[in-house]
Amino acid sequence: MNEMKSSPVHRSVQTASGRISKEADRFALFVHGVLLNGYLWRHQLEDLSDVRRCIAVDLLAHGATEIAPDQDVSVTANAKDA
Repeated sequence: MNEMKSSPVHRSVQTASGRISKEADRFALFVHGVLLNGYLWRHQLEDLSDVRRCIAVDLLAHGATEIAPDQDVSVTANAKDA
């Protein structure tokens, strides 16, 4: 009988904005659409923060993100950054 090895469990992910770690508790990730920002989720964050770790991100060139004058902020660049 072959013994199967389990694959490693990823506990964090590195993004262009920094590392997001998975804590022991569940978390909820909120991502807004084009031309919006993380403020969109303010009511959900308030209501769910006592039962989940809530993360609301701002996509590239949206909300509070900072961009360089020559930085690519196209939809393709947003997809690569996510």
